[in-house]
Amino acid sequence: MDLINSQLILIDKIKNLIKKSKNKGLPVFKIATFYFAPYGNSKGYAKIIFEQNKLKGLILSLEIFLKDLYKILFLGKFKIIKNSNSKKYENIIVNWASFKDFDAKGNYQDKHFYTNSSKNLNTFWILILIDSKTPKKIANNIALIINEKKRFNLEFLWEIIKKSFKKNNFSNFYHEASYLSILANYFYNNLDKFIGKNTKKILMPYEGQPFQNAIFKKIHGINKKIKTIGFIHSFPIGLPLNLIKKDGAPKKIIVSSESQLYCLNNFLGWKEKDIQILPSTRLRYSKKINMSNKIFLPIKFESSKKIIENLSILVENLKINLSNIQIKNHPSCAQSKKHLKLMKEIKYVLKSTSQNKIKKNLSIFIGATGSVIEALERKVQAIHICENPTLESYSKKLWKFIQVQKINSYVYKYNILKRNKLIKFGNDVNLYKKYL
Repeated sequence: MDLINSQLILIDKIKNLIKKSKNKGLPVFKIATFYFAPYGNSKGYAKIIFEQNKLKGLILSLEIFLKDLYKILFLGKFKIIKNSNSKKYENIIVNWASFKDFDAKGNYQDKHFYTNSSKNLNTFWILILIDSKTPKKIANNIALIINEKKRFNLEFLWEIIKKSFKKNNFSNFYHEASYLSILANYFYNNLDKFIGKNTKKILMPYEGQPFQNAIFKKIHGINKKIKTIGFIHSFPIGLPLNLIKKDGAPKKIIVSSESQLYCLNNFLGWKEKDIQILPSTRLRYSKKINMSNKIFLPIKFESSKKIIENLSILVENLKINLSNIQIKNHPSCAQSKKHLKLMKEIKYVLKSTSQNKIKKNLSIFIGATGSVIEALERKVQAIHICENPTLESYSKKLWKFIQVQKINSYVYKYNILKRNKLIKFGNDVNLYKKYL
């Protein structure tokens, strides 16, 4: 089966799965089983793999299920730290935050919207803190959602088990036993604490995560007049199944290119009238980034053997000097032994090219990543080594304005057909106001 057909078939399978599950009464908007991100370790990802390989999918489902149970054992209670009445604000932004995002006065620097909470006094931020360290101060227009982690805590797990036994339904236990599902339920049950008569708009970087859909679903139930807006903060990977429109989706979705609009409208269930194109707040021409002559590693990969085999084939075909190319590890994996080992293996392969002719302005991308598209817009030729091409690789069918050349079943070369069509880079530092 060729790549394009396999992608289209998988989209249809996931759409049908969502539809059937909703008809059965399952709250698909707030459980991790229906977070179909084609990367990471969610139960939704396991379902995707199941559609490709049933045995592999079943094994992965069990593995993820057991890992989720283990995580829950070390999960504490969620707690809201709030300095003022959020109900008086017109706009609400929901985002993630780390300790380093706050200054000494407790103001938050929003890297997705490229703005600071101190400059937007009519906007209230609800922030999920991903660090264990909490800022000493938080500004009045900020609420922090923190998790009081414990060394060993059976409370969450026991509550889920009891609910499942009451319903006599193991399936319910499988769906609910996940950090993603627990976080979604927390927001769904506590969001009314933040919503008042003055609330007009709620905005967040959107990835189709359960807690995001739970928020939008709850908002629509509280007050249908409130505008709900999600924006795609980075370019999606080749097959963004997590962005298929489902129950709990925002009323409006913001993308940063015609190519994204085309994909969401023609394949992922979004109506064109509900999609708006605005320049990226995160990717800007003014921000000089050199993406040339590099190999970019993904946050997650399965087989270093497959990557090295295909890199070797690529090196043999290119006949260029790659011995001095820079290997860029994923920022989140700086201490990963698996990633460091792969980097050593890549360096060994590249040494064999030292006698070849030099060619500049080329970069190699490995695995699931949207950085391929950013590189193309920055006039860098992109080569993509995929572990799972159906999920990771780009096709002209789904994404307009991209030319694809197949080197082999796992390696693809891309060229841009028209600039500013894959990503519309931003320049305006106050662009976030247009999002609101």
